[in-house]
Amino acid sequence: MYPENYKRFLELIDKLREFEGALIVEGLRDEVALRNLGVRAEIIRLSRLPLSEVALIASSYKEVMILTDFDKKGEELAKKLLNYLAGYPCSVDIETWKELRKLVRKDIKGVEDLYGLYLRVVSVSDPLLEGIQ
Repeated sequence: MYPENYKRFLELIDKLREFEGALIVEGLRDEVALRNLGVRAEIIRLSRLPLSEVALIASSYKEVMILTDFDKKGEELAKKLLNYLAGYPCSVDIETWKELRKLVRKDIKGVEDLYGLYLRVVSVSDPLLEGIQ
């Protein structure tokens, strides 16, 4: 990741921390990484249920954020989930995933690697990062 993107990356991590709806991730390691980042939102794992059931559970929340991995499989899952959730009244955020993916996909492949990347970014002494934690 380019140093000029560090600040935006940290802002997106803060957005995940502040999110109060349901986050949909692929597996347990993704959930662990998000908890390590300080995310307190409800997390629904795809590895446990069919997509239709995940969508039904997620639809009970006012806001839902799709946060699948940043690879081709993750992209396909995100599109399928978006289609499943389209029929429900919840608000679905896929833009955060798209922006994160754009920023990090050359550095990491999945959500489970976000915490390690976060640690690397905050360890860099860069004037762009002052005041952000």
